[in-house]
Amino acid sequence: MPVLGGLVVPWVTPRTADGRYLIGAVDAAKTHMAIHRRLCGVCGRALGDRLVLLVRESDLARSASTEPGLHPLCAAYTSTACPMVAGRRSHYRASAHKIDADAVHGADVDRRLGAPAEPWHAVWLTRYDVVTLHGHPAACYLLTLPLRVRPVTAPPRPLS
Repeated sequence: MPVLGGLVVPWVTPRTADGRYLIGAVDAAKTHMAIHRRLCGVCGRALGDRLVLLVRESDLARSASTEPGLHPLCAAYTSTACPMVAGRRSHYRASAHKIDADAVHGADVDRRLGAPAEPWHAVWLTRYDVVTLHGHPAACYLLTLPLRVRPVTAPPRPLS
């Protein structure tokens, strides 16, 4: 797996024509493949009988996420390495990446630009159904009882 600044670059992260990784954007084809084929969004390998969806608070109410499922170890890594999931950012980035044709912005990027960060949760599952959410494939556990749901982070408090 590629590494950038000492951190693993998730498998679904797009790469520009000049070789730069666009951390925070997703490769549409890889994300589609990961959700439909049950591949881990971090390492790209097949998910086993236990998987984790890392979901934002707003996605928790929908019981679905446009983020691919992760192996438990990949989810643990992401929970500490990703600044948004780990709670080290108080807000989402203010401007979207300039992306190539093969990359797409997240399903609700326009709503998140510059918005306060949301708390994240780890949803442990044995399976999910594939649905369409905001025109993108999503992993849905509405008909599947999660093994557990636990908070991962809360957004940092703004400095006053």
